[in-house]
Parts: sequence; structure tokens; C-alpha cells
Amino acid sequence: MLAAPFVLEGLEALRNPASRADGLAPTVRRLAKRNAWLPDDPELAARALGAASVAGGALLATGRAPRAACLVLAAQAVPTLVARVRDARDGDPEARGALRRTAVRDLSLLGALVLAATEPRRRPSAPRRRAEAAARLTAARLGAAASAPRWPGRLRARTRA
Repeated sequence: MLAAPFVLEGLEALRNPASRADGLAPTVRRLAKRNAWLPDDPELAARALGAASVAGGALLATGRAPRAACLVLAAQAVPTLVARVRDARDGDPEARGALRRTAVRDLSLLGALVLAATEPRRRPSAPRRRAEAAARLTAARLGAAASAPRWPGRLRARTRA
């Protein structure tokens, strides 16, 4: 559920980078002046952020490397959030309400990403821990034979013959 907005916004940024590039242009130009190795192309930045959003959202949605996915999504959300806050502060007075709502939503998604990234691993349930402890105890009592793979009856008969 947390990944859905990032995937959708990333796809939109990949399809139509010009709408995002207008908001990112001042930030991209300011960063390009400070760092010569950064390109001074807001459309390229919008596409890169969209690709990072789709990739991070897909990783988060599938459960593959969730902490790394949250880190990627949080890193790509910061420039977008800065641009939206600036637009909400300096933009058209009639559109400020909508821009402010969008900025607050982005900030809450960033907070959710931080929470998801820093969440500790969960312990297995008590019944599962008891079953695993019993299996370890049985394996210790019986030795290596308890941990050997068990073959179905017909395969066992073939391997003996």
C-alpha cells in the first residue's frame, strides 16, 4: 500500500516529464551550479526521479530489499518535496491550498518511509519458536540422522537395491 503512490507518480513522471521539470528547474539549476558534474537538464532529472520512484516502489511492493527501497524512495522524494513546498509558498494564491495539501501528503509519505525503513525485524511467533526449539532438541539428541533428508518409501527402496 505504501508503494502505490510512488509507482503511480513515477510512471506519470516517465510519461510526461515536462510537467515535473517546471517545478524542479530552480532546484536542478541551483544544484548544477554548485556541482559541475550534474547535468543542467530538469527533464532528465524528472525522468531519473520517476525511474527511481518506480524501481523503489516495485521493490517495496514485492518485499525485496524493503529498507533499500525505502532509502531510494526517501532520497527521490526530498527534491520533489522541496519543489512542492516552494511552489506552495511562492505560487499562485488560488492554487496554494491544493499545493499545500500535496506537500503535506508528500511529507507524510516521507515519514512513513522512514518508519518502514527503521522498523526492527519481527520475532517469529511463540508456536513457531517452540516448534523450532523442539526440532533443534530432537536433532541434537539423534545426531546428524535427524537432519538428514527423508526420502519417500518407494525412493528409499530403489536406493537400497
